[in-house]
Amino acid sequence: MNSTELTADRKLVELLEKQKKDLIIRILRQHEEAQSEKVFSNMLLANLSDLFFVMTKDFALVKANDEFRRLMGFSPEDFEQLHLDAIMDHASCERIKELIAGGEFKNFETELITQGGERLRVSLNGSTLTMESGRILHMLVAKDISDIHLMAARIREAQEQLIHSGRLASLGEMAAGIGHELTQPLNAILLFARNSLKLLNQETLNKQQLEENLQLITDRVKKASFIIKSLKSFARKDEPETYPVDINRILSNVVTFMDAQMNLSDIDVEVQLDDTIPPTIAHDVRLEQIFLNIIQNAIQSMGTTESPKLTIKTFAAKSIDPESLLEKNYVVASIRDNGAGIHPDDLSRIFDPFFTTREVGLGMGLGLSIVDRIVRNFSGFIKVESAPGHGSCFFLHLPAYQERK
Repeated sequence: MNSTELTADRKLVELLEKQKKDLIIRILRQHEEAQSEKVFSNMLLANLSDLFFVMTKDFALVKANDEFRRLMGFSPEDFEQLHLDAIMDHASCERIKELIAGGEFKNFETELITQGGERLRVSLNGSTLTMESGRILHMLVAKDISDIHLMAARIREAQEQLIHSGRLASLGEMAAGIGHELTQPLNAILLFARNSLKLLNQETLNKQQLEENLQLITDRVKKASFIIKSLKSFARKDEPETYPVDINRILSNVVTFMDAQMNLSDIDVEVQLDDTIPPTIAHDVRLEQIFLNIIQNAIQSMGTTESPKLTIKTFAAKSIDPESLLEKNYVVASIRDNGAGIHPDDLSRIFDPFFTTREVGLGMGLGLSIVDRIVRNFSGFIKVESAPGHGSCFFLHLPAYQERK
């Protein structure tokens, strides 16, 4: 072999060695990059405030971040036997599987069950990843919203207390009428009881007159009992559950209850209730609160009116739902007075909390705000027509209930 061939072979060996070295360096760099990505991914998952966990195609847990382990109480050793149905109830588990089958999903509210059996309210996002090897992994991210639900429950509790306080305030405003209504049967009971005692002391007992007196006493006791029963009904705290309610019955009860107060104010009351209207989904105590507040406001607005008149009607109507902008069937109750009316500048603010046109100390301005909130909770709405010096009319629209066949 001559020198030229040796030189060529040496260069070939050097080239091969250089390529081998470059290949090793590239492999080491790729390994280092993969390790860096793995370290970065682990750091990212460790610092993620949400619960992150990965499951196989069969929903067996294979990986989770520190927040998942901290809140759920499971250790990495538990993952080998941990499936989706072990951390949530059967219905939620089946729903998650349906959502994943449909692709990526977001903001599904459910409850995760911790190792200790406690329930954690979460908002869940999920997606599916298919690896190059063909392996399928489901990635789920859960945001703990238990504090949000706790705060919402406290807000609802405060609203319930506010509504109850409004009812008691309305009863306080009607104290004079209630006192007058109770005084009448009590005075009659006293009068007929004394008359009966005198009849018993007579030599000849007038049995017929004595029976009439006792019957009148019985009637007055029933009347007083009805008033007290109505007071208890209006003053009691209600539960928020809803059911089909006949608003004609509720309106009749409220008008009867407020009859004494309207008589004291010399108010002419006209009631026109449509017997053919369907019920609405509501709560009778809440509806009493609505009608009580609006009628009470109407009575006060007619305080200086020469011939006060209150007109109450119910009817069925189709109207546009302000939320969905769809036409729906409604049961409507209209309450019209011929009082002072509402100034146009105040008309848009009457449902604002603490807004009132009364003098200081005569009201907190919560009545109509509570009414508006209750009606909206029943998926209804209120329209108001009013002009200064020409009275006001409140139209309460409540969704008509149709029994499913």
